[in-house]
Amino acid sequence: MINKQILLIPALLFLALIYSCSDSPTSIGKNLLGPDYLAIDSINSYQNSIAQTSTYYKTPIRLSDSPRLLVGKYENVEASTLMRFGVVLPDTLQEAFLNSNLTIVDAKIELTKEYKIGDVSSPPDFSAYFVNSGWTSYGFNADSLPGLDFNPTEISSNIAETDSLITFNIDEPTINAWFSTASDTAVHTNRGIYIKPNDAASGIIGFDAYNIALLGLPQLNVIVIMDGVTDTLSFISIEDVSAIKGDKPAVPAGDIAVQAGLAVNSRVRFDLSSIPKGSVINKAQLTVFIDSSATHHGDSYTNSLTAYFAIDTSINSYDTTSAVVLSRTDNYFTGDVVRFIQSISSGYHDNNGIVLAAGGQNLGVDIFGLKGSDAADPALRPRLVITYTGRK
Repeated sequence: MINKQILLIPALLFLALIYSCSDSPTSIGKNLLGPDYLAIDSINSYQNSIAQTSTYYKTPIRLSDSPRLLVGKYENVEASTLMRFGVVLPDTLQEAFLNSNLTIVDAKIELTKEYKIGDVSSPPDFSAYFVNSGWTSYGFNADSLPGLDFNPTEISSNIAETDSLITFNIDEPTINAWFSTASDTAVHTNRGIYIKPNDAASGIIGFDAYNIALLGLPQLNVIVIMDGVTDTLSFISIEDVSAIKGDKPAVPAGDIAVQAGLAVNSRVRFDLSSIPKGSVINKAQLTVFIDSSATHHGDSYTNSLTAYFAIDTSINSYDTTSAVVLSRTDNYFTGDVVRFIQSISSGYHDNNGIVLAAGGQNLGVDIFGLKGSDAADPALRPRLVITYTGRK
């Protein structure tokens, strides 16, 4: 009995081996090796000739939260600034002013310089004017300029520039008007000054705006005499904002562009229909190439772009929370936009493209010319390389 069992075991193993070597797997095996079999694959918009389109356009942005104020003219833009100082006088000075016992000797505004673009060797060329109408920094932009009421008589003089400061004098009638507001609650004349470039201006200067750190703030220094004693009164800016107007920059055929300040954005859209539905996007590297002949920046600038997810068919709309930095290397910007492509592949969003903006969008008026989808050399067109896991 024992010997028969010993002989039976090898026989069963032999039959099992023959069965496993059969050329016809079971239906269960076919299902396991069928459509659920996953593979890693990739597509390259250049090598695979994926269709793409691109455009660039002017779009409004808010400059009230910018740490910089801009004044001047450069290329396609003109920048001007509104500024209001917190002129507050102690009771003794209020009384002296109302009784004509306070003499204004000199008044000068100091601005801390942070940026310059254009003819950097040319001196500042602007004028300041007394503002009559009310305004707020939050709601003011280039579209508000036609409604701004200001006295056309210049109130500034003696503009000077050093390595770190720009200074200019303000006339006595202006200071008298602001001191009146500070001394009499029934008077409301301190609506600030409007600083705009003169016709011959050939560059734009940027200087520190009001900030919560109270560093480099615009400052008004007024020298006064009361009872034979000379004193200097200092007041800082409590509200300021720039307004930048102009048309989008002209770039060579086949190019697109982004520009800070104005601002100008671009949008690039790739045909993603070749990605299998439900794929897991492992990486999506977006690269855009720079046209150096159409790129102009100031003495300090942000050397990067920001990519946003376009949320609908309007070229001006994008998800501000979706920002991805495209860093610069040599003559191109690149970054991983995997979140955008995964959202499209998963069906959460329509493929409305990717919006490109200047990295320091509210810091200057720097222009980056970029090769677009119609660039003569296909190798320089925007490039998207996607690695994904999907059904084989």
